[in-house]
Amino acid sequence: MLNCLIDGQVKNIHLNNSVNLASILDNINSDLAKGGRFIASLRVNGEEVEGDIKSADRCLDGIDSIEISTESPLCLAGKILDEGENYLDGLMSYLLGVAGNYGAGSEHADNSFAEALQGLQWFVQMTDFIECTLKLDFGGMTYNGRKITEYVKILNTILLEMAKAQESNDTVILADILEYDLVPHIGEWKSIYKLFQRELG
Repeated sequence: MLNCLIDGQVKNIHLNNSVNLASILDNINSDLAKGGRFIASLRVNGEEVEGDIKSADRCLDGIDSIEISTESPLCLAGKILDEGENYLDGLMSYLLGVAGNYGAGSEHADNSFAEALQGLQWFVQMTDFIECTLKLDFGGMTYNGRKITEYVKILNTILLEMAKAQESNDTVILADILEYDLVPHIGEWKSIYKLFQRELG
């Protein structure tokens, strides 16, 4: 049994043959979902766990305390949209830096590209989350005369082109895609997020 602080209340967590933190968090999230809530933030041994909580794949040995705060999906969607512009600004800036690294032949380019992919993955996951939580109709919503579904398709096409360039180890094309295709496209999503905010009311 493991003691866990959830929204300030101590809960006893039955391990049920769980060997790592991720499996325990999955079980907690499943229980929370029944009440319309889920894990919003996590602290292990007093330290904040950043990024995708499911990636907290660590052994239970050495874990003395787990603190969890929860939120409703609607509340979290609102927070994501409130912070979305700053996040996308940071992501665009980072992507331009990655493109510059490839252009300069930097040995750190591949590592920074891998981090950029994590940022893009978070953006895609959060956009999916917002669509589902706010029950948005991407086929019916438009921005600049285009349906949101078209922006999703464009993003998928850009990501596919990036994957092809990476597979063929063509860093020149990859840098061009990042700078001239992906960054401007994400800039459009900043405005689309504002459209989502209006839907939130």
